[in-house]
This record gives sequence, structure tokens and C-alpha cells, in this order.
Amino acid sequence: MSLIKIDDLKIAYDFRDWRLVALNGVDLDIDEKEFLAVVGESGCGKSTLALSMIGLLPTPPAKVLEGSILYKGTDLTKLDKKRLRSYRGTEIAMIFQEPLTSLNPVHRVGDQIAEAILIRESRTAGTDVPESEVMQKVYRTDVIGGGRGLRTRRRKLTRVLKKEAMEALKLVRVADPEQVLERYPFELSGGMRQRVMIAMALSQRPAILVADEPTTALDVTTQAQVLKLMKELISEVNTSIVLITHDLAVASQVADRVVVMYAGDVVEDAGVFDLFSKPLHPYTKGLLSCIPTGSKDDTNLMPIPGSVPDLINPPIGCRYADRCPSVMDICKGRPPKLTEVAPGHKVSCFLYGN
Repeated sequence: MSLIKIDDLKIAYDFRDWRLVALNGVDLDIDEKEFLAVVGESGCGKSTLALSMIGLLPTPPAKVLEGSILYKGTDLTKLDKKRLRSYRGTEIAMIFQEPLTSLNPVHRVGDQIAEAILIRESRTAGTDVPESEVMQKVYRTDVIGGGRGLRTRRRKLTRVLKKEAMEALKLVRVADPEQVLERYPFELSGGMRQRVMIAMALSQRPAILVADEPTTALDVTTQAQVLKLMKELISEVNTSIVLITHDLAVASQVADRVVVMYAGDVVEDAGVFDLFSKPLHPYTKGLLSCIPTGSKDDTNLMPIPGSVPDLINPPIGCRYADRCPSVMDICKGRPPKLTEVAPGHKVSCFLYGN
């Protein structure tokens, strides 16, 4: 069953004298308890797609020109800011690329996880707490003795919030959650900060977790640990994960299904085994041919010739035509449609019909 159905989504960035079409009619379904990876080179529209699902596109200049994003039957593109905010976090949560810039440096980790929990509870009860009051409700104030009879105030997390925050950290395999709750973000390693971000997102119990390049800033060992953790969380918390990445190797390790994007278009959509064993689109084949095999042989890596088209003045036909070794006359006349050519395997290319 589909949680999100994206239909013919076209998004542009409008500036004074020009328009850049970042998504050019994207079609995509995300199912329950699915690990979906969206891959492609920089500038292909991956992050725009991710931000559109959670309503975080900068408007202006971003603008939805056509299409819809249906979440359990509700079109998110038609909601006002207040209604969209009720979906953000509690229904669709997001993990960003650099956790240090996403966490508040002046609040302890426990405070920030507790804030996410409080927002979830207030929305569940139908009494959404204003942002200006959230942190006031996170704490209880204890009066304790000070030197020379002075009395000072110490702010502490309420027992219920502290317990839930610790449970959230345990879920992401933090060994000493009570100590981590008292830390500031800069006192933690990159991998630990990313675990805190995942804990904050999952504490709101979302149906979909969107992860935008969550391992880019991490070393290889920590990256592997975070990816393994995300894979395990699918069944534990009954959530779907959408991983935005430019790394095909990362996608191959964790994803159930892979969507390949190029210049604002979805060019191939298939199960992870089918995509890597039987790639169909020339762009997908080109990406895979650029990956070192790790074995000693006489073959050279085959880079994709040319460059990405200008999205301010994109070509009329297939956007990959100028770089494609199998280009035909029809490719430059009109764009191909995403078509299912085998069970669960879709491709946007005139080599397979259209």
C-alpha cells in the first residue's frame, strides 16, 4: 500500500529574469515499510524532491507548477502553512546532511529530543503548542540550596520527558543515553550527532523518514554503522525510509528499491537487485560503469561524456540525449515517459517503447 503517491510533479525556482525547472514531471510511489533510495548526481533534483515531501521548499523562489503529492489521500501541495506544519515531523520527518548545523548549539541534547516529544504529544491531543512556548514546557524548575544561604534555580527535564528521551536514544543504539542527554551537540562525535538526529525524528513516530545525504559528513566506518542502524529501524518502528544519496554503493547496501534521477527526471525505478544486475537506462549503465570493481583487470573506467544540460533552457526532448551513446532522432523531438517494461521495473527511454 502506498503511503505517498507523487504524480506528475513539476517544481521550478523563479527568479527575476529566469526560471529553473528542478523537477520535470516526477512520478513516484512510496510504500509502507519500504527503504527507497533516490540516487543521481548533484543538481538532478533529489533534495528538491525530498524537501517538497515535507513542505520545506523556500517559497519564493520555489513554486509547484503542476502535479500532486498525495499522503494517505491528502494533497500536501494544496495545504496552507498551518495545516502542513501538523504533518511535518509527526507524519513525515527529515534528517539533514550535517547534524551539527541542524542541532541547536545552546541546548542540551536531552532538551532537544524532549522538545520533539512534546510537540508530538501536543499534536496528538489536538492542542498544538506554539513554538515560543515549547521550551518553557519542557522543564520543571527545582529550587536548591546555594552558598551562604542563597537559593538558586536549576532547570531539569521532567521525569516523563527524560524517560522517553532515553528510550529514543536507546532505539538508535546509544550505549550511555543518560550521559548523552546532558551533552551539548559540539561535545559529541559526528556519528553520535547523527544518531541523535535520527532519535529526534523517530521520537515523533513518523510514517516516513526522509534522510537527505545523512552519511556524507561521516567517515566510512561510522557511515556503515548509521546505514545498518537505519535498515534495522524499518521493522522496529514501522516506518518507511527515503534515502537521498549520490552514492550508488550506499544505495546497494540498504535499499529495497532504487530510483535514478537525471536533470529533474526519474529515468529508472527498480528493485535494488534488478537495477544493479540488469540496468536498462543508458544513464544508469553509465553510472555503474564509473564504479571501480575493486579487482585488478585491464579495463578502464568509462566516464559519461559531456555535461548536465542547462535547466534554465533545457532541451525539448530527452534531457540525456546529448550524452547518450544510443541516441535516436526521436530522442531530441519529445521527452520519453516513465514506462513499466518488466514487473516492478520502470524506465524512461525510447529504447523500450514509448
